[in-house]
Amino acid sequence: MSKASIKDTIKDILSGDVLKKGWFKEQYKVILLIAGLIFLYIYCDYLGQAQQHRLSNMKKELQDVQFINTTLNAQLMSSTRQSAISLSLKERGSQLKESNQAPIRIE
Repeated sequence: MSKASIKDTIKDILSGDVLKKGWFKEQYKVILLIAGLIFLYIYCDYLGQAQQHRLSNMKKELQDVQFINTTLNAQLMSSTRQSAISLSLKERGSQLKESNQAPIRIE
């Protein structure tokens, strides 16, 4: 290409005359389709990243809740032991005492 034709091509692009030429008129549907597909690809990528971010946040929240659950279960288990209950009753000044007999099954 000569420098004159390059200047004419750049001039046509900048002025918008390229849109009037035959090639563009024939291919505008394909160009619009490609542009639409590019926008669709970008949009889907954005949605995917947003879902991954939400998923990682939910995983962190799940780990926190599991940790709290484990801690509360351990506290509950230790506070419901027979020795812990009898100690708690003694501290409160209750007159209840532990039974020395084994439990009896009623049928």
